[in-house]
Amino acid sequence: MDAMRPSALHGIRVLDFTQAQQGPFATLLLADMGAEVIKVEPPGGEMGRSNGLGPDGFSSYFEGHNRGKKSLTLDLKKPEAVEIVRRIVPTVDVVVENFRPGAMERMGLGYEALRPLKPDLIYASASAWGRSGPWAERGGYDHVAQALSGVMYEQGTGPGGEPHALIGGFADQVGAMLLAFGIATALVVRERHGIGQHIDGSLIGGMVAMQSKQIVEFLRTGKQSGFQSRRAATYTNYECADGRHVAIAANTEAMWERLCDALDAPRLKSDPRFADPFGRARNKDALVIELEALFRTRPMAAWLDPLTAHDVPHAPVLDYAGMAGHPQFWANGYLQEIETEVLGTMRVPGPPIHMSETPPRIQGGGPPLGMHTEEILLGVGYTWEEIAQLNASGATRTA
Repeated sequence: MDAMRPSALHGIRVLDFTQAQQGPFATLLLADMGAEVIKVEPPGGEMGRSNGLGPDGFSSYFEGHNRGKKSLTLDLKKPEAVEIVRRIVPTVDVVVENFRPGAMERMGLGYEALRPLKPDLIYASASAWGRSGPWAERGGYDHVAQALSGVMYEQGTGPGGEPHALIGGFADQVGAMLLAFGIATALVVRERHGIGQHIDGSLIGGMVAMQSKQIVEFLRTGKQSGFQSRRAATYTNYECADGRHVAIAANTEAMWERLCDALDAPRLKSDPRFADPFGRARNKDALVIELEALFRTRPMAAWLDPLTAHDVPHAPVLDYAGMAGHPQFWANGYLQEIETEVLGTMRVPGPPIHMSETPPRIQGGGPPLGMHTEEILLGVGYTWEEIAQLNASGATRTA
């Protein structure tokens, strides 16, 4: 039944000039929601294709950010290729790019140049630093955006201490999700008011949003605490007898009492040091010692049933192998198995959002380079003879 229903963005066409991670993951999210995403790549393909490329042609970097798209190769140094873009733009709803600010403008493909071709065009730009300010035209990637945003000291030992980066690509992924949100919002605005607009997102904008609580606290108090392995004794993880870990999140009085019951530790419940949240916070280190000793008396699996029975929020701490084997991810479609034209059967992350009437679905794997060039050119009125001439001129070459 679901297979017969169109996804939410069915009928929306996206012309995608993005490369690497931030922009491509944003347009992947649009593709999962049903949009037709035309990925414009230079001859030889965008940089992500070669990142970690294996002998079978598999790149986790490319597949993780480009599934379900169509590939159009254009050498935008050729005027014929720029003219192809101008012929495609009236047929699309959204243009997305993540070059340095000014790069698309220098090619004659900026928002102001393309808007006359389609007055309600939605044009989304993603950058490292935003389009204004003294750093606007600098190049930048995930790691340096994390550095500027303050998160490395927050994840590390605090100001003046040792900085630690978040997982690689974190700023890219957060920026991508916010860019996709902006595009979806602009589509609503266009539907209601008939207007297009230029959307601007950045890596550092996403990192500020991601740290909303911490930055608000700093702006109010002037204090930045940095990472604490245990901010609370009952909202952390503990090593068990087999060396594995279990995480708990008992952050209310009722949950604390249920935790004591699950651990069969009535003495903790009656201990005056831990009688209320303030006491547990004040005596955090002492409570950690008590809980560490308790959890080490059993292997991790032996704790799961009592914690479940007493309704204590908890989870085993899993690595990727454990996560991939856990039924909760497959039951919700957060992990899925798909068939691809080139790489065969693949297990991949699925759409993170469910919609009851317009279900998102994965539209396939990453496209072979230039696979859809002729299809797209024919669709905007080029003849086979003209396509052959464009290829001969190098405007649409793949190599």
